[in-house]
This record gives sequence, C-alpha cells and structure tokens, in this order.
Amino acid sequence: MDVAITGVGVITSIGTGLDAFHSALAANRAKADLTPWAGEPGFENVWVSWVDDFEPERWMPPQVADGTDRFAQLGLAAAVQAVEHAGVAAPDPLRTAIVMGTAFAGLETIARSQHALDTLGPEGVPRKFQIKAWPNMAAAQIALRWRMHGPLLTVSTACASSLDAIGIAAEMIAAGRADYAIAGGSDAACERVQVLSALSYRLTKPHPDPAFAACRPFDADRGSVMPGEGAGAVFLERLDLARARGARIWGRIRGYASLSDASHVTSPDPAADWQIRTMQMAIAQAGLGPAGEGIDAVVAHGTGTRLGDAAEMRAIDGVFGARAPSLRVTSIKGHIGHTAGAAGVLSLAAGLASMANDALVPTAQTRRVDSEARFRLVLERPAPGPIGFLQVNAFGFGGQNASLVVARDGESAGVRRHPAIGG
Repeated sequence: MDVAITGVGVITSIGTGLDAFHSALAANRAKADLTPWAGEPGFENVWVSWVDDFEPERWMPPQVADGTDRFAQLGLAAAVQAVEHAGVAAPDPLRTAIVMGTAFAGLETIARSQHALDTLGPEGVPRKFQIKAWPNMAAAQIALRWRMHGPLLTVSTACASSLDAIGIAAEMIAAGRADYAIAGGSDAACERVQVLSALSYRLTKPHPDPAFAACRPFDADRGSVMPGEGAGAVFLERLDLARARGARIWGRIRGYASLSDASHVTSPDPAADWQIRTMQMAIAQAGLGPAGEGIDAVVAHGTGTRLGDAAEMRAIDGVFGARAPSLRVTSIKGHIGHTAGAAGVLSLAAGLASMANDALVPTAQTRRVDSEARFRLVLERPAPGPIGFLQVNAFGFGGQNASLVVARDGESAGVRRHPAIGG
C-alpha cells in the first residue's frame, strides 16, 4: 500500500486547522472546562474539553447546520478543511470514497430529544430527529456538500473508528475502487448522560484541579479520562495522481491493520498479544523489519486508564524490544481529552505535523512516567529529530485494535532519506 495524504482538517478544543492544532500541541497546551452542570449534585469538579469556538455557519449553510447534529457538523467542517488544504477545487464525484468514523454519533440529538419527550410530551420530539441522530449523517453531509456518488461508508469501532475509517479508505484506493478519499471521524459526546455514565463507571473522576482530572497518558498515577470532542479528516489520493498535480504530500500510508482482542468488553487483553499483532501487521505491510526497524516515532492511543495504558506499554515494548528506549512516543489525550471516534485521526494529524516539523509533539499532563514503559515518552516540549516512518495506534472498547504506518514522502523501506519539508 502506498497512498498519499495531501490534505488534513482538524477541529479541536485547542485549535482549528493543522497549523493552530500543531502550535498548541508543541506549546504543551491543554484545555479543560467545567461542565455546564457544575452546580448540580454529582457534577462538582467534573471537567470536559469543549470546542467552544465552533461556528457551524462558517463551514456550512444555516439550513444544513439546522438539520445536523453537532457530531456531523464537526465532521463536515473537518472535511471542508481537508479538501481545501489539499488544494482540490471539487473532488471527483465518481472516484472519491467517503469513509467516516464515529463512536457516539448523534448522542446530543438523542439525549435532548428524549428530554423534550419527557418534559413536553410527543409534540416536543424534533421532526428531524432521525436525520440528525443516525451515525451515517456526517458522511452523508460530506457527500451532499460536493454531490459525490462514490462509496459512502460509516465505521463505528469505538475509539478506533476514525483510524479504521482511514485504513479502509486507503485500502479502497490501493485496490483500485477509488482514486481519492475523504476519511476521518468525529464525536461530540460531552452530554450529561454520557458524563454521568463515565462518572458511574469511574472512567472519569472529579477533582478540583483539572490537571488531575485530565487524561494522563502513561503516568504512574493515572486513572481518569476527561471526555473531549472534536473531528478530523484527511484527503487521500493515489500517489501517482498526487504527484502529477504537484500536490504537497504530508505523508504516505504504507501499512494498516485491524484485529480483535475478543477478550473483554471494556478491558484490553492484559497480555497485549493482539495489540502487538496489530502493530506488527501494519509494520510488515509497510515493508519494515519485524522489530519495527525504521519506525522513528509512535503516536500512542494513551488514554490514561490504568488497564489501557498497561496493555499499550506492553504492546509498544513488545514490538520494538531493544529499540524501545530510543523510540519517541507521545499521546495527545492530555491536551484535548478523549475524543472517542475522532481520536485516531487527530493522533494522525499530530503525527503528520510532527513529521513535517522534524520534532514529535509532547504528552501533556503526564508528570511521572510509569516505570513499566521502556520507551521514551516525550514530555514538556517537542523531541527533535527526523521522522521517516510514524506509527499511530487506536484501541477501543470491545477489543478494537487498529494501527497505521505512515511514511514521509521520499521515504522507502531500507532507504532512509529526510528531505526538508516546511512546517
């Protein structure tokens, strides 16, 4: 597989657009907000990471915004960015695939519609409930935007959704089923019912200091997940077509794998056997060595949960073995919280910006790295050094494992070149 990434769009709590997002990550900025229900019993000192400057009408006509759930609005906005970033006036309507991921889909619409039914009766249920709540509506709105008629798919694999969406889209291009693709994911799940559920399950833990309530990837004292929201999308092209039009290539997808733990609904296989196998399969498809020779950096899933991080530490150390101590690793969840179905694509965006700037962005909020981690977790400031090959992980409830390997343009297995690429 060798598929070009020529456009990237991001909507996050710390920045909109790849440049703003990367600048915030590089500055080790993190964002946390008290919930709107902070004065209610049970919601004291509960934090989330909102996208509080999002204006739907900037990205879509008012009538589209009115008939679209927030998760789809975010996804459409990220797709518009990605297409513009790629310098494509209008995607080919027949040869462009759309593959978007989401974990929670139209949760905002569902929760608020149920509240309206309970308080106002049947007349309170919005007539547009179904067209706003269904999971495929982010992808559908993207297709409608450009009147595209190619493959139109929605992927829901929990927190691996957007990385699986990108991997599937790249495979479609590699197989000749499409020449271009818009792929990514979005979620806007900071709703009362979801936050209450996370509190009840003890995924999210109240604390007066948001730094302690935040995701703290691979921290010895980790234990809480801060809900976040956001979206990301990439524009993918057949490599020859991207080069023919002189497009800037932010990276080339060289390997992708997706496997199941089949171990537990919420906890990963503690031995990490299937995370290891997933990473190894992606590395092998990229044409790299069995111990990850050639991989310069990893953007980890890194949720900051005790069991999730423990498994991923074993996976990374198990794959890279003796190379692990020199391997740069980061996770962006300390910056923006856990964005669920958008987590994978936003990790990829962070990795692509790091690759372009020859420095891997740091991990926010983590202070005391777990002694079980043999890899080099980047903290406080970017870790300089060329990134020829990058691996991105996304793991989710239900035993979902996905991993992607991306090469810098001009890089090939066994040939280590680092051409200058502007930031």
